[in-house]
Amino acid sequence: MKIFTEKEFNNQGQHFAFRLRNLYLKDPNLFYQLQDYFPFPVYINDRKTLKYHFYNDCFMSQGKEIEGIVTEGKQYLEKISNTVLLKQAVAKADQLDTNNDHDVMCNYLQAVLLNNEITTFFTSKILINDELTLNTPFFPSENIIFKKVFKELIPFGEENLNKWLRFQTLTKREKEIVKLIGKGVSNKTIGELLFISLNSVKTHRKNIYKKLDINNSAQLVRLAIFFELIDFS
Repeated sequence: MKIFTEKEFNNQGQHFAFRLRNLYLKDPNLFYQLQDYFPFPVYINDRKTLKYHFYNDCFMSQGKEIEGIVTEGKQYLEKISNTVLLKQAVAKADQLDTNNDHDVMCNYLQAVLLNNEITTFFTSKILINDELTLNTPFFPSENIIFKKVFKELIPFGEENLNKWLRFQTLTKREKEIVKLIGKGVSNKTIGELLFISLNSVKTHRKNIYKKLDINNSAQLVRLAIFFELIDFS
C-alpha cells in the first residue's frame, strides 16, 4: 500500500473530485448508481443556502456528528469545528462562488469533532452549475489506494496527474480560450466573442502553451478532450 504525502494526497483528492463532477454532469444517473461504491465521502450542496442535496453513506459513517451537520447545517458545524480553520474554509468557498469558475478547485483543511475526537481532513470543492457544488472530504488516515478506484473514470498515472496540475494553473479567461480553440474558433473570432483584442488573444494563447508545456493547437485540443472541456454532443 502506498502512503501518500500530504501534498500528493491533496492533489489526488482534487483530481478525483474534478473527474467525479464531470461524471455527474455527463451522466447523473450513473453517478447515483455508483454512490454505494465510492470508498470516500461525497456530498452535493446548494451554493447559497448550503442545504444538502445528496450525501453518500460513507459521508454519514464518518461520525455521529455528521447527522447534526446535515440536519442543522452551518450552526452545528460552528459548534464542533476549529474556529480559525472554519473561517478560512468559508472564505475560500465564498471566493469560489464569487469567481464562478466551474473548472477550478477549492481546497481547504478542516478540523472537526468526530466521534468525540478532533479529526483533521481535506475537503475539495468544485462548482457543478449555478446552483450546486460537489464536495469530497478526504481523510489522510484512511490511506485510500486511489489507483484501484474507478480506473476508467480517472486515468491515473504520474503523467496524467501532472497534466491536470498544469491545467489548474490556467486562469478562468485562459480556460474559456482553450474551449474555443478546441472547437476550432479562430483567434479573430475569439477576440470578438470575448471582447478583447487580437493581440490579447495571441498573448493568452502563448501563456496557455507555456503553462501546459505544449507547442501547438493539436496538443491543446487533445488536452481539452482529456479534461472534457469540449462537448461534441
